[in-house]
Amino acid sequence: MEVLILWTLGMWVVQLLIEWIVYRVQGHRMTWIQSILPCLTLLGGAVVIMISIDIGGWSGLGYALLGAALGTSGLLTLITVAITALVLRRRGRNI
Repeated sequence: MEVLILWTLGMWVVQLLIEWIVYRVQGHRMTWIQSILPCLTLLGGAVVIMISIDIGGWSGLGYALLGAALGTSGLLTLITVAITALVLRRRGRNI
């Protein structure tokens, strides 16, 4: 179980790093691109879970856990991006 938690947190950190790089490249502005990556990750996690249902058995369970970790990291990134956008908007920065 610890491996699954560490894997989820690791994917979340990588996604936040990608989001930060996009933020820097866009000239310190939040754009719609930063909302796309977490949504795609969340969708990818759902697809992996659906594929794992077809696989079945113990390997299917492993893929389902991987899909859940992927979806969770996408959801965490989406929440983080939304909070960041809200904070930047309240501080008066151009979003």
